[in-house]
Amino acid sequence: MNPEHAEGVEALSRDHLSPSSALAARASAILQEAAAEDPAALPELARAVVLAQPAMAALACVANVALRALEALGAESVRGALVALQRGIDADRRAAADALCSRIVEPVRVVTISASASVVEAIQALRREDLLLDVVCGESRPLLEGTALARWLAEQGYDVLLATDAGLAEQLVERTIFVVGTDAILPRAVAHKCGTRLLAAWARLAGVPRYVLATRDKIYPHELAPLFANPERSPVEILQSPPPALRVENRAFDLSSRDLWTEILVGARPLHEAEANGDHALAQGLVPLLERGPRPGA
Repeated sequence: MNPEHAEGVEALSRDHLSPSSALAARASAILQEAAAEDPAALPELARAVVLAQPAMAALACVANVALRALEALGAESVRGALVALQRGIDADRRAAADALCSRIVEPVRVVTISASASVVEAIQALRREDLLLDVVCGESRPLLEGTALARWLAEQGYDVLLATDAGLAEQLVERTIFVVGTDAILPRAVAHKCGTRLLAAWARLAGVPRYVLATRDKIYPHELAPLFANPERSPVEILQSPPPALRVENRAFDLSSRDLWTEILVGARPLHEAEANGDHALAQGLVPLLERGPRPGA
């Protein structure tokens, strides 16, 4: 493997601040460069991309698309396949927003946690359709990406409330919908910001509709699902210099049952349709990963 490409993948594995879409874009650039310079190294590189952050379905998807193009049509097709994937993802984001609007009959409050591009797209669409009352963002500790989203929305002229993560459940009231993105859709669960499962469960008890908005790259290849991992993040994100006797748990994601959600939309389609009709075949170059077994921390 080219040392520069190896370093690029290592940088992906260390980056816990960038959203999955940004990580996938960087992975795509690395794979395109490798396909042009050294196609024989692409399978090993693609496997390394999957393992760089195995909680991120988008990385597995980019790797799979690149290898399937290589195997079916040759190295010269890899760039086009990855560009087409990105176009499809962008279209899915817009389509999911429109699909959500079609399910709303009167203006609603949107409650969200973390900072998903798909949720931002939906908020914008709801306002265009005069279906938005206001937005409530949870802080999204420990990295406070929800705080950053709330600030940005306020700067764009939205009526927005910033709430503590613990207080977000108080905002799940009448004429409200709970809307999130996802980092991975697994065969039986949805991975998202830690705390999402608790809020979704409370929203169901409160009778509040619950939506996951996703793009095609968030469906984790089913054969690779045992590789999904949710490792501990650095404790200093929660507490600087914890004393030796203090244990700090800092998992980035939780897993919520798929049936906890009112609907999971992949673009314009409900999840079951997207899974049934999409082409999710696994590239042969990723098959060696199946021998690894479940990842620690999964």
